[in-house]
Amino acid sequence: MEEQTFRASLSAITQDEALLDRRVGPLPPGFWDRASGVFQFSCHSWLLRVDGLVVVVDPCTGNGRRLGQAPVFDDLDTPFLERLAAAGAPAEKVDLVFSTHLHHDHCGWNVRLDEERWVPTFPNAVYLFAEQEYRRWDPANPSRHPNAFNPNVFDQCVRPVVAAGQAELVALPYRVSPSLTIEPAAGHTTGHAMMGLVSEGIRAYFTGDAFHHPVQFTRPELHLPGCDDLATAIETRRSVVRRLQEEAAFVLPAHFPSPHYGRLGLDDNEVCFIPGGAA
Repeated sequence: MEEQTFRASLSAITQDEALLDRRVGPLPPGFWDRASGVFQFSCHSWLLRVDGLVVVVDPCTGNGRRLGQAPVFDDLDTPFLERLAAAGAPAEKVDLVFSTHLHHDHCGWNVRLDEERWVPTFPNAVYLFAEQEYRRWDPANPSRHPNAFNPNVFDQCVRPVVAAGQAELVALPYRVSPSLTIEPAAGHTTGHAMMGLVSEGIRAYFTGDAFHHPVQFTRPELHLPGCDDLATAIETRRSVVRRLQEEAAFVLPAHFPSPHYGRLGLDDNEVCFIPGGAA
């Protein structure tokens, strides 16, 4: 469920023109504009219906928030909830909400502004928080370390959910339902996690910000700035790439441009991304 897209510089990840020509050039246009060197950075959520549950993964930034650090996210006014409703999932019908991590663009729609007060957006949902990620951002944690990209998000997007009695802290790995699991995928943030889906023999992983661009499947050491633990983030990418290949699983990241998801293949013994997962 798309909230917004904006142009981001691919040179922040790599300036290897040969690699880009080989691995990104064949992808749809949103993944790289040769002339400008940018790609379309998408902010979207995933909507699942499985095991009798309606699940929202990574509920984006939300409307009416002013972060002061990333202007592209400030004062949004998007029809995100209307899009959810049009997809058959009005807010009151959502059963579970899960954020892979607690950066603002993955948990913002946890809440909405109601007469200057932040209240849970999904009134009947259980909000699942990975315990380690929750502790990483909790201002009451004495070992918490700051992140200028993410000011006040715990107080705005997490605390109101806890106060409403709708939060559940889970230790990982955690089985959500017969088809859904949550497991660690640390590095981008200390407690970053991913959700796994197994349904009718198909496997898929909602990987959050473990990957920001498909070029990282080929070169897991490539990264955008801002990881809590870069070495762990790189090892997580390597591990997830191996799993995606071994299981022929779909990968559903949080920021890839359309078609937003795919599978991995090999081309001359080099890992490549297959948009949409076609053979």
